[in-house]
Amino acid sequence: MVSADDGSAADASSDDSLRSGVGRRLTRRRLLLAGGVALGAWGVGRMRTAAPTATATPDGTWPVAGRDATRTSAARGATPPSAPSVAWRQRPVPAVDSLVVGPEQVYVGSQRRDNRAPQVAALARDDGTVQWTEQAPGTRLAYADGAVYATGTAADERDTDDREPPYGSVARLDATTGETRWRRPVRDRGERLLLSRRTVYVGSHSGLEAVSRDSGRRVFRGQTWGAPTTPLLVDGSLVLTGGRVGKYGARRWSEVVRKRLPTPVWTRNPVGYTLDPVVVTDATSGSELIATGTLGMYNDDVQTVRAHALSDGTRRWNAVDAASRADPTVVKELCAAENRLFHALRTGTDAQRRRALVCREATTGTLQWRASFSNWLRAVVVAGDLVLAGTRWDGVSPAGPGEVEAGASTDDTPPPGRVTAFTLDGEGRWRVPISGSVAHVVPVANRVFVGTDDASYGGRTARPGQVIALE
Repeated sequence: MVSADDGSAADASSDDSLRSGVGRRLTRRRLLLAGGVALGAWGVGRMRTAAPTATATPDGTWPVAGRDATRTSAARGATPPSAPSVAWRQRPVPAVDSLVVGPEQVYVGSQRRDNRAPQVAALARDDGTVQWTEQAPGTRLAYADGAVYATGTAADERDTDDREPPYGSVARLDATTGETRWRRPVRDRGERLLLSRRTVYVGSHSGLEAVSRDSGRRVFRGQTWGAPTTPLLVDGSLVLTGGRVGKYGARRWSEVVRKRLPTPVWTRNPVGYTLDPVVVTDATSGSELIATGTLGMYNDDVQTVRAHALSDGTRRWNAVDAASRADPTVVKELCAAENRLFHALRTGTDAQRRRALVCREATTGTLQWRASFSNWLRAVVVAGDLVLAGTRWDGVSPAGPGEVEAGASTDDTPPPGRVTAFTLDGEGRWRVPISGSVAHVVPVANRVFVGTDDASYGGRTARPGQVIALE
């Protein structure tokens, strides 16, 4: 006779054994599942999104500062006039802080001044008729696919000195009507602007923010270095300059989820800030270089112009151009055409100040030619076979390389700014007085559009906010 206890015990033993086996199998399944999920998450986290693609730059347009995503500031297809005259002149905004040109209209922006809100305006390309004016951030503009993107100080800001971030905004406007499609805050005053097919990149002293072109939804935000962060797009890679130079690849999915800046492929930290980058081509190897200017204040080791290889960040060359290595030196307004690199140079103090338009060989940085100016060069661009230089309060303008001509300014009348044209080899061609402080020069087709800001001379401001079409 088998006792119930024994039988129960036997049955219980059998059930426990079964449950134990099932438990072990479930545990293994859970472990395998958890491991698979973790491995999948790790794999997904390391997967990358598609590389960013720059928007096209149609012929006969200048849709963004620098003209294109590599900031060449060159319109080789343009046919600028040989003896310019004024086709039309308008004053749509208090000061022209940004100027871009679409297929049919010229768009200008004016940042906040005193109690005046920032503005964006559209003018007809053919006769300058103002099409619309909108209260919107106006420090930087970009045009693409029937829309104008604008960034700068927030349009509704009242007292930025006492406010916490965000200080600025970015907005999308309808290019035909000026109607605001969306507007989003950004952490700092937007100072640089670039578009890809899907994304708006806003650079500032705080770093870089990216938002969706369609909705304005934030894509990522990242802190970078020092000076205003300037973005470029080169062969599917994002390149940033400011305090450093860095190349960034496509973002990992983990960075997408966390809305973080992509992981850098490489970064370099040259002395001084890196300003106004441009992509040039090494004529020997055919590889691409990132050339940058600088802001160096009383530094004994300032290379005024530098070029790094896009592939790995190796410095290919640098140039030192200052009367004394202890002089404050600024190199800006870089532009590139063929194997030439052009830039504006400002160095020295007081009576020892020097300002010049400089041409270098892009592969090695070797000096090709230089033209001296008595005042600041605010814009340097290539138009067809000419290089154009716009000056701020140019009381003395060069008639050609090494030559200067005295201006007709007096203490009572501010001297005019000018646009001066040289061949790519440095031969002077023409100069045109503008009656204002030239801030932007934009060559498109057979015209040159000029914008003036509100820079003062002896406490006076002459005709700010002008847009002039030369033909």
